[in-house]
Amino acid sequence: MLSLRKPTVSEMDRFVRSTSGRAYNTPLGIATGRAPRGWFVDEEDAILGVGSAAFEAACDALRHWEQMDLPWFRVHRPDGTPLAPGELVSYSVRIAAVWMTFGCRVVSVFDETDPDGSRRFGFVYATVGGHAARGEEQFLVYLNARTGEVHGSIRAVSRPARWFMWAGLPVARQAQHRFKPSALAALAGAVRRRVAAV
Repeated sequence: MLSLRKPTVSEMDRFVRSTSGRAYNTPLGIATGRAPRGWFVDEEDAILGVGSAAFEAACDALRHWEQMDLPWFRVHRPDGTPLAPGELVSYSVRIAAVWMTFGCRVVSVFDETDPDGSRRFGFVYATVGGHAARGEEQFLVYLNARTGEVHGSIRAVSRPARWFMWAGLPVARQAQHRFKPSALAALAGAVRRRVAAV
């Protein structure tokens, strides 16, 4: 879906309904495993805070997709459905003057504790048919039990799927590079607000 203005909630609801039957258009597992040859791999990491309160705040922010709370980006979940495998979401991104809307489906959600007490929480979603790209993206928050630091990381593996993505590859790659630090900064801000409110 293309638009010269930011799509409304009702428009995004309709878009999600129209894409609900679409299958993944990407090999699953590539965000957490070895990327196929010829695919782009983008990774970014940032410290979000220190201590268990910051980790819980980061988990809650991820559950509510607050890493995507950006002026030029909008994510939409119908009826605020919980973060769970199989959930379909839509997002709109503004590139130049055009808003483009695509669908992705959550592949996995994980909440793990290591033997040393370190914890990780996050999810992976993958593109579905009709998306401009093929790929997966992993959002992760990690509490290091030894240092107390809470890290956020994003890892994406992708390649163009549509002719216009290939034609505009430099612009598309610029948007992809811009997203990760912006998303982690939004996540860090969400953590700070939650910790300050306690």
